[in-house]
Amino acid sequence: MWVTSCESDPRNTVADREGAMAQGKLVGVGLAMTVVVALAVGVFLGTGAAAPAPDTTGEWTLADVLAMSRDQIIDLWSASPAPDFTAFKGHYMGLVPNAGDPERRASTDATMFDEDSERGYWLGKAYMPTTTTTGEGYNRWRFPGGKIVRNLRFGTEDGTSLIDGNPALLMYYGAFNEGNTLIDEIRQLSHDIFLGMGTREAEDGGRSEPGHFVLIGPTDDWVGVD
Repeated sequence: MWVTSCESDPRNTVADREGAMAQGKLVGVGLAMTVVVALAVGVFLGTGAAAPAPDTTGEWTLADVLAMSRDQIIDLWSASPAPDFTAFKGHYMGLVPNAGDPERRASTDATMFDEDSERGYWLGKAYMPTTTTTGEGYNRWRFPGGKIVRNLRFGTEDGTSLIDGNPALLMYYGAFNEGNTLIDEIRQLSHDIFLGMGTREAEDGGRSEPGHFVLIGPTDDWVGVD
């Protein structure tokens, strides 16, 4: 289980301790994680230089993920398997790496990582299987004063990708939000790093260009929507 510290830069170490605190748990951070996050800060807040290729010789790390460009994440997602559906549960920290692309990074920060925005600062997602092949989930957001909101529910399914036809964990936002055509698709990069692609219905009836994101975890337990 990944644990991170709220006191560091939240863009790189988003820590939603709400679930853990509610259950009286102590959330800390070890020396190894501190080193990884320190490296990640330098990568994620870089000057926009070309993203270095992630190290594929060993276990994937948070620093590897934050060093990735959008294209690298899409390529890795395409080559990765679907996660174990029934084991994929709890809260997951959300990130949207855009190494080497400062314009895209700034746009993402403005829409996804701003506490003062109407949407709030995206902390990540939560999952709970209700059968062996279906389930539900929600998104988590932080607002000024540390207020945490859990909303934007979705249904989940152990299914087939709309993007490439291979196995993926599918997330249907339309299951709880009428008219919402967003469908996210999750695949597993390592035991605690997951890659996501999201598409919407296009005017021609197909799917839009995918948006990418990364999930790390689980960080703590399922709580439920507000």
